[in-house]
Amino acid sequence: IEGVNAALQRLQVEYVDLWQFHNLVEPTEWERAMGPGGALEAAVEAREKGLVRFIGVTGHGVTVAAMHRRSLERFDFDSVLFPCNYTMLKNPDYAADFEALAATCKERGVALQTIKSLAAGPWGEKERNTTTWYESIREQADVDRAVHWVLGREQAFLSSASDLSLLAKVLDAAERYQAPPSDAEMEAMAARLAMSPLFV
Repeated sequence: IEGVNAALQRLQVEYVDLWQFHNLVEPTEWERAMGPGGALEAAVEAREKGLVRFIGVTGHGVTVAAMHRRSLERFDFDSVLFPCNYTMLKNPDYAADFEALAATCKERGVALQTIKSLAAGPWGEKERNTTTWYESIREQADVDRAVHWVLGREQAFLSSASDLSLLAKVLDAAERYQAPPSDAEMEAMAARLAMSPLFV
């Protein structure tokens, strides 16, 4: 807590809105963070002292939704953050875990933050030309479809890609949202762009 307090003083802020445990999906790290003397105890203490308003958990990979449900069984987190895109939810196991987590979040009033909406797939052998560690969807019409697909999911909060050149396109797409694209539209885009899941 002393470190949190010192960091806030250096930044000249009174408190942090959201403290998220990053990528808490590996079981051993999960036990350490959630156990005695772990990050969870420190976060709760920081919240009790007014240094943090909300506590969340993030993650990547195909087990993240199931691990987030496990986290919510241990503690009433305020938010979860994890991948949500068309290719990831084509995986039936991930989709089932995603829907179960979404239902838990809705029931408990937990913010459901999504990432990787614009992921076209891993770079593989292609030359990287952006700051993202994965290849992103770039054309506005395709960004529209990807963004609208995520926004069509009840209660989903959409986070933009880390590539700042895509931010205006994401905001433009979100501003024009009316309805999600059909499965046929998404399947056609996935085939045309040779999209693939980031995690298998």
